[in-house]
Amino acid sequence: MTPKFLLHLLSARSKGRRSQSGFSMLAGILIILALVAGTVGLTVLTANNLLGSRKQDTRSDALSVAEAGADQIISVLNQTENRKMLVSGQGMNQWSTADFTSPCRDKDNNTPGAPTATARNFGDGKFRDLATLAVNTGDRRFALKSVTFSAGKESAADRRSESITTTPAGITTTKGSFSSDLINLQDPPDTPSTKLPGYNKGYITLTVESQVLKNGVVKSTATVTREFEVLPKCCGASLGSGGSGGLAASIGSDPTQSLGGESRFCGVEFGMIAGLNGGTVWSNAANDRFTKRVSSTKVTSILNILGIVAKDGDPFDRASNRVVPNKFSTDVPDVCDPARWFGSSKGCSSSWIGLANASPSAFYGTKDDILGLSISGIPIIPSAITLPTIGSEVTAGKYAFVWSSGGGPAQRVDPSIDGGQRYPTLNPSGSGGFRFRFRTRNDTNPPRIEVCNASPTTIGGTGFPCTNTDWTTISGTADTVENLEDFKGMTGGSTASTRYRSAYTNSTKNAHPNWVNVSNWQWYALDRNNNDTNAGNGRVRLVSTGGGDNNIQIGVGGSMSAQQNAICRPADLSGNLGRATLSFNQSGSAQVDATDELWVQVRTGSASSTAQCTGSTGTNITNSWVTVAKFPGVNSGTETRVVSLADYQDSDTRIRIINGTATGNNETHYIDDINLRLSDWCEYSASSPASAAPGFHCLGPIFNLDPDSSNLTGGFVTMDASGGPISFYYNRTDDLRGSSYSTAKPANGSSPLITIGSSAAIELVKCAGGPSNTCSTPVPETEVALVGDPDNLNFFGRDSGSIQVVRFGILPSGSGGSATGRIAGAWFYMPVGYFEMRTFGCAGFPSASAAQRAIFNSDDGWIFSGRIWTQSFKPCGDVHIRVPPSSASNLGAVIAASSLLDDINFVPWVGEDWVARSVTNSRPY
Repeated sequence: MTPKFLLHLLSARSKGRRSQSGFSMLAGILIILALVAGTVGLTVLTANNLLGSRKQDTRSDALSVAEAGADQIISVLNQTENRKMLVSGQGMNQWSTADFTSPCRDKDNNTPGAPTATARNFGDGKFRDLATLAVNTGDRRFALKSVTFSAGKESAADRRSESITTTPAGITTTKGSFSSDLINLQDPPDTPSTKLPGYNKGYITLTVESQVLKNGVVKSTATVTREFEVLPKCCGASLGSGGSGGLAASIGSDPTQSLGGESRFCGVEFGMIAGLNGGTVWSNAANDRFTKRVSSTKVTSILNILGIVAKDGDPFDRASNRVVPNKFSTDVPDVCDPARWFGSSKGCSSSWIGLANASPSAFYGTKDDILGLSISGIPIIPSAITLPTIGSEVTAGKYAFVWSSGGGPAQRVDPSIDGGQRYPTLNPSGSGGFRFRFRTRNDTNPPRIEVCNASPTTIGGTGFPCTNTDWTTISGTADTVENLEDFKGMTGGSTASTRYRSAYTNSTKNAHPNWVNVSNWQWYALDRNNNDTNAGNGRVRLVSTGGGDNNIQIGVGGSMSAQQNAICRPADLSGNLGRATLSFNQSGSAQVDATDELWVQVRTGSASSTAQCTGSTGTNITNSWVTVAKFPGVNSGTETRVVSLADYQDSDTRIRIINGTATGNNETHYIDDINLRLSDWCEYSASSPASAAPGFHCLGPIFNLDPDSSNLTGGFVTMDASGGPISFYYNRTDDLRGSSYSTAKPANGSSPLITIGSSAAIELVKCAGGPSNTCSTPVPETEVALVGDPDNLNFFGRDSGSIQVVRFGILPSGSGGSATGRIAGAWFYMPVGYFEMRTFGCAGFPSASAAQRAIFNSDDGWIFSGRIWTQSFKPCGDVHIRVPPSSASNLGAVIAASSLLDDINFVPWVGEDWVARSVTNSRPY
């Protein structure tokens, strides 16, 4: 109702009542005027209020647009492929082209994808429609006007001390030295080895301007500054995963540190695995380092060692007897084990207080180190995962190599031939200065693996360096060459000389291609340290056993002094380095016992027909006999003895079987069926188990690189993988070698599979171009296979059974690319292995000098770069192991991801990325 119409109504009514009162007209007019004035005032007030309300709504709308714009930007940056932009520190004017590649990798080594154009375009500072993000369109727009990236120095409590502020115009303001590396999942120093989630966090601050338009005219603007907390997290996992505050990485972790409900472990590394088949980790002093390279300029500690347990929830620590020393410690294999737990004892260090009495310190490490939850600050994560089996001759597996039928390796392990035990042994005598080289070649057809003995000639080598003519091929499928002497039809010499020849003397060269005759005689005897004795009455005799069979008997007719009675013969081993084994059958009279030993000895050099067996025992093969094997006496049944002659290649290699120890009357050794066999023990294949790549596969030798005297230099073996990777196999169920912690002198089947001491080393090298006689370029630490794939050098043990001891010692010289005497690109997978890594400070090794300690503490001071999967692991001395990338991202190479990854409940990604959350500060203006 308008004021004019209201006035008309009132006026009409007053006319109708005029006769009743003259005052009515005046009163009505006054009322009307009052109503009109009130209505007009109300209208003006309402209009003003509406105008103010509309202005307030426009301002509020602009603020809402700015807030929503900030949320929109952070939502885009939080997308997996864009998260590097949360911490990049890059100028906004460079966002369109800068490298924002995600640090995350999946099991196939792929990134989550390229950063999106939407995220990059925010850097141009242009206004975008809130709904469509189209540039300069819509009535509600926002633009990113500046970004501040901030963090704190490593482990610093102030997480905003380092920052970079950038604008679309390229204006950059810096404070301190910001880097994305400052926002990480690393532990603060001197804290328990369980990660503290969010400790090394950062912040990102967005300044966003908004516009609200009507009919193309800007009606209101607002600017909002919002700060978001940037938390590091494991790739592929939500906040709260194992390394970022969820499931604790070790028992006893503080549950209040959890950032979320994620229950999967993430970032777990499979480079160091111990505890297979119920094994242990040996840890006393916290003086070891386990590092990984995460970039060309950055090295960090590895995240964990896996400790295999029977079922989830089982502990892996000293209290459960899974980390030693502990209260259950015995004196085997380390006699000082109890002292390291309880404190000093006679014959052990006088300074040990014992782990049972220890408090956290530089020597004993953190509380977790003392409890056995970690080793030198690296957490041991209990895990009930089942790794793929290696396999054997009777069991299926992922890594076992099937030898070609009829080839040398297949015949060497044939149980019907010498019990299948014709494995090579390198340096059985423990000669000082031993140098041996392997090299793989792919420039030949077929590719092959060759060996060269670069040792001095005095111990059987050709001298250093190797020459083109010094190499022998040990890979192929050729049949074994036999040189069997069964003594059938053998006749003796005159009574003045103990020498023997077979009835087929004239055809000997065809029957025994590698035995050498001297003056038409084949076998000579050493009888009571003389060549000229009575053949019928001496201690060494050719004896008929009936039916035309004969054997050699040593110790007939009386007692023997040690090393004075033998049977011997020269052999031509030229061109057969690495290929020779000697076997014979040993039995004896009832009076023989285990202490009545037979020894096998070798020497080189010509001699007269009457001086085939004489000479004293020593270490110089050119003028004395070197002992390569010792066997106990046999008084019941027959034992087949196998001796490796892999180190020898001389055309006049003398071999004698001699009484090593003294005997009494009637203690007689019987020897028969002496066979000198020549065969290969490696093969090449165009594809390898668990890998489509070609490779070279060898029966695992015993590497005895520990000299027989403490004043000698240990052996040195060079693996030249220029032509392809090398794998050594110790995986047969009937291969029981390596069961002893102690190395016999000379080495035998019980000796550790690998023994390295006294400056000895195994090194891995690779050179470009054709085959090299002296390649010395170490394989770089960056050249490694995916976890679970064969590497440049591999050692595969048995899946079960008796222990297989490896005592791997390294004394490197120098650091970085120029370092020598260390090994990279190796993988030891030994499910029943006792793996000891020995270096400076370990018993029998020198203490590290100040310069060597400095190298050890440097990023490139590692002594071994590779992966170790073993039953028991023992670092001894100042051990620094560089572990290649070994996270769960690579597990597809180990076994089908659908089975292993589901079983182990790990996030199948590697790396750390970030997520922004929790608005910590917002300021409108």
